Amino acid sequence: METEKNATPDSEKIQVLKPVLEYIEQAYMRPVTLEQLAKLAGMSPRYFCRYFHALIHRTPIEYLNYYRIERACYLLAATPVSVTEAAYQCGFNDSSYFVKIFKKFKGMTPKQYQKQCC
Repeated sequence: METEKNATPDSEKIQVLKPVLEYIEQAYMRPVTLEQLAKLAGMSPRYFCRYFHALIHRTPIEYLNYYRIERACYLLAATPVSVTEAAYQCGFNDSSYFVKIFKKFKGMTPKQYQKQCC
């Protein structure tokens, strides 16, 4: 019983973030701002950052980049796209920044990842 009591507040908190996470899934390929995400949650950007980090253990922008990198991994492994094209399709408008973020999350460059997968 006690587990259910403890789970309820967290699941209610997660419900507040559900529209934000769904928006990221739908809009990751376009520019997304912290202000947009905070507005979806009905919070100020500052409070939203703390709230999001407390539940997801990443900042909203880190999570957005993480999601974009996961989508890029799928593209690089499953389709014959270039690294630059994968970057643009996943919402990065600077391929060198894409490579930097990709390496941060995956421990290798996108090209290395593509060679390893295919």
